[in-house]
Amino acid sequence: MTSFAEKLEKGTLDELSFHFAPQLLLSTAIKLGIFSTIAREAKGLSSLASGTDCSTRGLRIMLNCLAAMGLLDKEDDGYDLNDFSRRYFLPSSEDYIGELFMHSDRLVKLWLTLPEAVKAGRPTLSLLTAEERQRLNIGIVDALFQVHKACAWKLVDVLEKKIALAPPIKILDVAAGSAVWSIPFALKYRHVEVTAVDFFPELEVARRYTRRFGVENRYRFVGANIRQVDFEREQYDLVLLGHICHSEGAEWSQRLIGKSFDALKEDGKLLIIDYVPDEERRSSLMPLLIAVNALLGTEEGDTFTFSQYKNWLLNEGFLEARTVPVDDHSPVIVGLKG
Repeated sequence: MTSFAEKLEKGTLDELSFHFAPQLLLSTAIKLGIFSTIAREAKGLSSLASGTDCSTRGLRIMLNCLAAMGLLDKEDDGYDLNDFSRRYFLPSSEDYIGELFMHSDRLVKLWLTLPEAVKAGRPTLSLLTAEERQRLNIGIVDALFQVHKACAWKLVDVLEKKIALAPPIKILDVAAGSAVWSIPFALKYRHVEVTAVDFFPELEVARRYTRRFGVENRYRFVGANIRQVDFEREQYDLVLLGHICHSEGAEWSQRLIGKSFDALKEDGKLLIIDYVPDEERRSSLMPLLIAVNALLGTEEGDTFTFSQYKNWLLNEGFLEARTVPVDDHSPVIVGLKG
């Protein structure tokens, strides 16, 4: 991948200064119902303007950008969906990811507080209302189901081969969110029972997805603060910490690992699924960007290297810590209790 510095060296300063624009263009198109309107056969500029209640001038300028981004096909004065936009940006599609971009304006608003957050070493969420924070969080939880779905489905098969994972009977999904990391286990292992723990609004997202995949009757939903709730001792074959450690910070990540150890049966396993930076924290950009996002949105959050996780796992009593690569995602970390 070409680094930001290499792009700067090539002199593409004008393009780089507009890196924020595609995300906001896509967010606007989704909010205005552009893709749905085109799908309903309104493909000419005039009919699209009428169907979306937009000006022809404004719409023309934006649609041309979407075509240049590869999200629309354009011929003369007409615009049409392509396979990519039909798959990912039509709400009727099973792979719809529009929710991820629906809240781009709120995310940008949050990132505009970066100077204050860097100075203070803590978030400046006062610039977002409580309602905005809640909507942003739920929208992202919902959207991340689609973002992580492919990796989550593949993870089950990879674990079966790499660590000889036996069919689990009871799974604890900590900070379950949309339940994206546990649903594939419920689908593959027909007798598995899952306890999903999260705040009540997030669990409503999990309920919706478990219902969609026909596994809701094998889920027990526990609305609670994961820092305060009792996980039950030695009850689970598998505990999942899916994309929660970077929000919790070092101290509480280790505590959650300790609570997970106590919750596992003698031969149980803990899966830590998160963005894991390289040991020198200098080449894996996405985990480092997630660390910045954690600075902006949490009091203690950060991203952590495999060495840090390994030390925490061993200190809490796990016998071994391994990494399991899954596609382009950061490696999944497996803690073996027995």
